[in-house]
Amino acid sequence: MDFQSLNQILPSLKVMERSLQQKQFQKVMEFWEELLGVVAIKTKPLYIEREILYVATSSATLSQELSFRVPQLLQKLNHLLPEPLDNIRFSAAQWHTYYPQKSGQTEKNDWQEHPSMISRSEKQPLLKSTHKNQNPQTTFENWAIAVKTRSQGLPLCPQCQSPTPPGEIQRWSVCAICATKQ
Repeated sequence: MDFQSLNQILPSLKVMERSLQQKQFQKVMEFWEELLGVVAIKTKPLYIEREILYVATSSATLSQELSFRVPQLLQKLNHLLPEPLDNIRFSAAQWHTYYPQKSGQTEKNDWQEHPSMISRSEKQPLLKSTHKNQNPQTTFENWAIAVKTRSQGLPLCPQCQSPTPPGEIQRWSVCAICATKQ
């Protein structure tokens, strides 16, 4: 028996007989990123059992958000599969099994990575209220001044000219509101 390179062995493994579930799972993995887009990096399809696709997610919030999209995802996915799936179950429970946190690394929340977030260095402090019992109009005026002060250093959206966090302009070239309208 002579030594064969990995490139020679892999094609022969693909030819080997697989179960229907394995074939379905391979198809799911092939189209998963296309199906979910940028959200796909925060998810990991785990297995298919009894026509149900189990998927690990990076957070419980993402699991819930994706569970609302199950009918649309199933419709798109079932067009690509030899046998249709009945359901998709999202759970954050097994995420750390597949993506353990490195030691010494602090875990970032999803909201801290959002393009709309303004870094601490860019934030300006809110004006503190001097009176505890202000009327609603004064409270609103103080809030409006604080928001205006905070947004002074922000770049303007090229489309609507409103102050926009730099992360939104980097990601979408416009503010989040204009991006959703497109």
